Amino acid sequence: VLRRSILPTIKTQLNFYGYPICLVLGNIGNIFIVIIFSQQRVNACSTYLISSAIANSCYLTFNSFIQIFPFYYADESIRAFALCKIRFYVSNLLGQIAKTMITLACIDRFMFTSSRATFRAFSQPKRAKWLVFVSIIFWFIFASHIAIMTTIINKRCGTFGTYSTIYTVYSIIFVGLIPPIILSIFGYSTYSHMRQIHLRIQPIGPNNRQGNITMRQRDRELLIIVIAEVFVYVVTTTPYPLILLEMMISPYVLSKKSVQYSQIESFIFTVAFLLLFVNNTAPFYTYLTVSKSFRRDFKQLIINGYRKIRRQPTAPNISGTQHHTFTKRDTYN
Repeated sequence: VLRRSILPTIKTQLNFYGYPICLVLGNIGNIFIVIIFSQQRVNACSTYLISSAIANSCYLTFNSFIQIFPFYYADESIRAFALCKIRFYVSNLLGQIAKTMITLACIDRFMFTSSRATFRAFSQPKRAKWLVFVSIIFWFIFASHIAIMTTIINKRCGTFGTYSTIYTVYSIIFVGLIPPIILSIFGYSTYSHMRQIHLRIQPIGPNNRQGNITMRQRDRELLIIVIAEVFVYVVTTTPYPLILLEMMISPYVLSKKSVQYSQIESFIFTVAFLLLFVNNTAPFYTYLTVSKSFRRDFKQLIINGYRKIRRQPTAPNISGTQHHTFTKRDTYN
């Protein structure tokens, strides 16, 4: 009896505390990302990161509202059907846009560090803005099947029948398979490009030693950030398509699920869905943890904000400070 009662209790506590915490911390972090990168010279990578942060905030706000204030579909009215479809469609749309922006940012780093001028030419703000727009339109259209096929059956909003299988396969491919593969491939390729750039540097004077040290620091910082992004994404998003796959297969394997089995399955699904929120919450804190330059920019932002509140003039940047910002380092261009 204890085992049967403890999982629903933990699930309730996760829903009650987990989503509000992710909502608050995620929105704070994403706002700081937008501010920090908006203050710098606009480039392709910062455009993608800003777009991703905005999509993450919208995703967290929309889904947290749904989880904290659930709507019950008992009446099965037109309003209920509309809310049911909007719930699944908008949630998926915002999540896919955020993932696409991070993927484009990773690809942009690959392009920027390439030895081919043709590839480097793609790393431009105008092209980035165009790709952001195209990506949003693409997901609006491509994910429309969710709004069409999601429905209410027996007072439950969700996917049913054959489409439930289609939706599970869709989630596995576009959440748990394609993005991690792309991030891993282009992340590793970017690191290889940066190593090649380092090997092409030749000693030309007394300042070359410091230049090489700076390049090695940039190589290491870029590698850490790419690995961190891939690692956080894989850890936080992989459980969701896996539990969907299990929920799709289990009815064909088990003739009847026990109460305890259903509770465990529901609990794992709750944790997996909450991890998607963690993925949308994590970028700011990931950058803050692994990047000295981002911490330096964030610290300067806080200091400047404090001085403005105290109505004290902001100290001018010393010579060379601008070279420590994200957009003026090869790492983040």
